[in-house]
Amino acid sequence: MPTRPTVKTLSGNSVEILNAIRNNATNNYRDYVPIATPNAESIREIGAIIMDYPALQNEFLSALVNRIGRVLVTSRMYSNPLSVFKKGMLDYGETVEEIFVNLAKPFQYDPESSVTTQYQREIPDVRSAFHVMNYQKFYKVTISDDQLRQAFLSWDGITDLIARIVDSMYTAANYDEQQVTLYMLAKSILNGRIYPVEISTVTSANMKDITSTLKGISNDMEFMSTIYNPAGVYTHSGKDRQYLLINAMFDATMDVEVLASAFNMSKAEFLGHRVMIPSFQNLDVARLSVLFAGDPTYTEIDSDELTALAAIPAVLVDRDWFMIFDNLNKFTEKYNGEGLYWNYWYHQWKTFSISPFANAAMFIPGTPGVESVTVNPGSATLAKGGKLQLTANVVTTNFAPQDVTWSVQSMTGGADGDVEVTATGLVTVAAGATATAATVRATSVYDSTKYDDCTITIPSA
Repeated sequence: MPTRPTVKTLSGNSVEILNAIRNNATNNYRDYVPIATPNAESIREIGAIIMDYPALQNEFLSALVNRIGRVLVTSRMYSNPLSVFKKGMLDYGETVEEIFVNLAKPFQYDPESSVTTQYQREIPDVRSAFHVMNYQKFYKVTISDDQLRQAFLSWDGITDLIARIVDSMYTAANYDEQQVTLYMLAKSILNGRIYPVEISTVTSANMKDITSTLKGISNDMEFMSTIYNPAGVYTHSGKDRQYLLINAMFDATMDVEVLASAFNMSKAEFLGHRVMIPSFQNLDVARLSVLFAGDPTYTEIDSDELTALAAIPAVLVDRDWFMIFDNLNKFTEKYNGEGLYWNYWYHQWKTFSISPFANAAMFIPGTPGVESVTVNPGSATLAKGGKLQLTANVVTTNFAPQDVTWSVQSMTGGADGDVEVTATGLVTVAAGATATAATVRATSVYDSTKYDDCTITIPSA
């Protein structure tokens, strides 16, 4: 089970930091290092003692980074606004299995048939998704003996030292976490994994109409439906589970109080469910290319896609749509006696994923649509007992879903079960099939009038 980290506070002046380290130090450290008093001379005296003994330096820096740095810098560094969706620390293992049980099938009451059917098995519709650790990065900073010595020469020297050691790495880690989360959101939109809702182009004059549309979708999500999740399962999202991701420019135009009333919340309550994000045009593609260098699953978002994404003012998600876990947060250090410097490493391992069972909808100023569905291959010969994987290329506009449903549309001769197709397009011809041909169809989930077929010939021998 993931655990939530505790949050601590520290005012952070040099005297308090020195005494906090001393209070938690070894007896040897406390024997040599006196209690700090609020004057520069006391700080310089403690610095001279620490710099004379390598063992004291090691203990001081270790405590400064691992105990004090995290607490102090947390209140100062750049914060990822999307961290509200994180599930916490995954203390054990590298994989999370998400299980969803769909609605049970209803049956007609019939006392006559119950004699023969009461002991028949009815397997529940259980779906699962696996979220695997897929992000392992580290950050590195070097601090020299001279930099440590100078930290004791000024009143703010120690807090400045913390900033040099910790702030740059923690800020970088939070910024990268935000960029990866935004990239994951952007790719989901581009791949048609979020239900699109048409709205007018955002202006101050049509805010009432846009707000009405937002409210309508928010209300609809409270009821059982298969519409808003890519797995097509029956689920719902109450108001307390809904979060609105708002483009920074849309937030500047929208009246928060009006939007809060649309969600039947007070302004203060709604602000906890409103997450402001930058325009997708500000997605740091250069930084992402460094983060995912050599990763075969990464595809760069081009300028045309960023421009199209930037038109999206808001996305409404269930709080469980993002599946983000911390797997490891670890600080380590090593002293280089030859170079007279310390190297610090901050490791961050994470799981970035999305639930296929959670609701999400985006609002787009344009009409979503499906232009075409093309099945590949369009025809094939498949022997009895054989298998064939079909794929469907779906061309859409304004981020319409690209999902299709597969079905055996018709068969020439044969019987039920001779030719079957899975939800992923894998066709199987039974070993004892008597059918001589079959038509397998891929139909757009979003627009059932758009489909394409594969004609399969089954040799008799």
